[in-house]
Amino acid sequence: MDATIEPPAIADITGIETVGYIGPEGTWTHQAALDLFRGGVRLLPFTEGLFEAYAAGAVDAICVPVTTSLVGATPYLDNVLALGDVKIIAEYPKILSYSLIAGKEATFASIRTVMGHSVALDEVGAWIDANMPNVEREVRAGATAYVAEQNSPLLAAFGPGLGARLFDLKELRTGIEEGLHNVTRWWVLARATPAPTGHDRTTLHLRADEGALHAILAALVREGLTLLNIYERPTGERLDAHQYVIDVEGHVVSHPAIARLASAEGLRVLGSYPRRY
Repeated sequence: MDATIEPPAIADITGIETVGYIGPEGTWTHQAALDLFRGGVRLLPFTEGLFEAYAAGAVDAICVPVTTSLVGATPYLDNVLALGDVKIIAEYPKILSYSLIAGKEATFASIRTVMGHSVALDEVGAWIDANMPNVEREVRAGATAYVAEQNSPLLAAFGPGLGARLFDLKELRTGIEEGLHNVTRWWVLARATPAPTGHDRTTLHLRADEGALHAILAALVREGLTLLNIYERPTGERLDAHQYVIDVEGHVVSHPAIARLASAEGLRVLGSYPRRY
């Protein structure tokens, strides 16, 4: 994966006027949405109710972080799988470079508590161990906005530099955990499947027991499809009930084998979209 070259903005935004993202402003998902939609689209932050808004058609699209190279699947992947109708139209892998963000009166030595999204704290955990071993860690969504609100020299947040600019804060440290080892992948969910590009990915969702998984994987091999990724996710039902997210190479329109597989019980296509890595 050449993640040093960021994917371009989404070229075809036909029918997309409003995009919801996991808020508040200043988060990595806000930054991803800004990268992907560069004009003519209204970006709406949601601290709650994002997936309900998508299901109800209250927004035209949503931007969701689904996997990271350091942590694996994010909690939001399960929210996507719980939706009855899903159409992934784009993926966006981005190298993250965290900043330690605090109020104007704070110094690195004054910080007693650092906060961030649970995924963020996992991703910067090794850096905290090495550089701030005595600080308290607090899981908090919208941490940068909270630091701005509290205006305390004892508090700092981990997030993108965007948050410091939006809330008039300062970056005490930058470039934290930057590199190919720290990449997050976002999905954009909308309504219409994009046309094949010749370099595409299709994401499948399978709910099944172990035997059905074996049958589906065997079918992938028989059909000559290339398996790219597979994630197991809990169903919250029984020990022997599973769900899997399976990425294969190709587009459902140009690869009839994918459409044939999608007719299997418990299997559905979540989307076919341009492959970015």
